[in-house]
Amino acid sequence: METRLTATRLRSELFNTLDQVVATGQAVEIRRPGGMVRIVRESPSGRLAALTPHPGVINGDPEDLPSLSWEQNWNPVP
Repeated sequence: METRLTATRLRSELFNTLDQVVATGQAVEIRRPGGMVRIVRESPSGRLAALTPHPGVINGDPEDLPSLSWEQNWNPVP
């Protein structure tokens, strides 16, 4: 169930209204002369969606690690 408020009431209860939307996930509609405005909680994305790619990281079977050859890529510092 959505809550409907006037802009004047929203102004007096702004922070409480925002806290309620975040806590419950219920949208709040604000009546304005030109139409309705909705405040909704953004759907949280999964934790994996926040991961950033790491180029050069080995992505594969850990059992393959002992047989990897790195000598051709090694550049010793003189």
